[in-house]
Amino acid sequence: MERKIWTYEEARKILPYVRSITEEFYETVGKVHQELKNGLYQENEQEAREAKVEELLVEWSGKIRELGIEVKGLWLVDFDNGKGYYCWHLGEEDLLFEHGYDEGFAGRKPIQNIDEDYE
Repeated sequence: MERKIWTYEEARKILPYVRSITEEFYETVGKVHQELKNGLYQENEQEAREAKVEELLVEWSGKIRELGIEVKGLWLVDFDNGKGYYCWHLGEEDLLFEHGYDEGFAGRKPIQNIDEDYE
């Protein structure tokens, strides 16, 4: 798939959709994790549930990538803006952080100014 370059406005516009997909998968994975924690399963059932978590994570990342958004970690996505990434993690209310191509999550900084470079 061709690399998608996002403007800040485009990224913010699709963010509620990304958030809803992510929250849905987060809740489902959480339920399966809870079952694993609480349950006393036969070994094969335990493995089936662990495989289900794996499937859900693969499905979530596939849905995000189909939108042209990069998955950088668990519930962590990056929008390529041509100079680096706008970065969002589950739990953040808006698209508030960015980082360069060579910095990862640890190098995130608040988005300073959305000027005409991002229009």
